[in-house]
Formats: sequence, structure tokens, C-alpha cells
Amino acid sequence: MTDTVVGWFSQIDTFVEWFSTIAATVIFFVTIMAAAASRTYWAATLYASQCDVALANPQFSNPELGKLDLRDKTFDGEKAQFERYEWYVARLVYVLDGAMRLAPYQQWRAVTKTQLANHKQYFSSEYYVRQGYLAHYSARMRKLIQQQRTA
Repeated sequence: MTDTVVGWFSQIDTFVEWFSTIAATVIFFVTIMAAAASRTYWAATLYASQCDVALANPQFSNPELGKLDLRDKTFDGEKAQFERYEWYVARLVYVLDGAMRLAPYQQWRAVTKTQLANHKQYFSSEYYVRQGYLAHYSARMRKLIQQQRTA
């Protein structure tokens, strides 16, 4: 009888170990998936905030709606508007860089390339190069901006 009880407890112990291992594995993968979902959420939220700024400033989100003059440093003939355009582009780049860092395995690179292409004239200008702004961004973002010079 003692052998039966010991065997029974041994089976329970084996089952508990097996169950604990499976539960820990499931919890690990659920945690990883939740973290990825959270990063995706924050990347999308960050980008949505930029979309709000773009909607409020369509002339900056699409410079073809205005006149960007890099030689005179004006936008629609105004120096103050040029300053606002530069801040708009800086914000755009930081937001896209952040989204790519938060959710690196998603389509943020494609979104970034599309958005940066709208500002090709600015990024490919000697004025932009002389400002030294590239040093402010990640290596991946610098590469994408530099691609605008050759696109």
C-alpha cells in the first residue's frame, strides 16, 4: 500500500512539474505578445499625433501646397513660415524614427519612406546638409533621409 501511495504522489509531482513548465511557457509567450501589442499601440498613437499636426498644417505636410524657397529660407514668401516648416519636418522625422524603434518589424519603414519623399526638396538641399540635422537621428533614419538625396 505504501508503494501505491508513493507512486501516486510521484505521478502527481510529475504532473505538477509538467503543468508548471507549460504554464510558464504560455505566460512567457503571452507576455511577449502583449509587449509587442503595446509597442504597436504606442507607435500608432505617436504617428496619429503627427497626423493631427499634418491635418492642421497641410501646406507643411505637402510642400507642393505652398512655395518652399530654400535659397531665401521662406515658405510662401515668409521667413516665419519657413521656420514652422522646419519644425514640422523635424517633428515628423522624430515621430517616424520613434515609431520604427517601437515597432521595428512592422511597416513603419514603408510609411517613413513615403512621408520623407514629400520633403525630398528639403532633404536633398545643401541648406539641409549644412545644418547638421542628420546627427540628431538614428542611423536607420539618417540612411532613409540620405536616400532622398539620390531618389
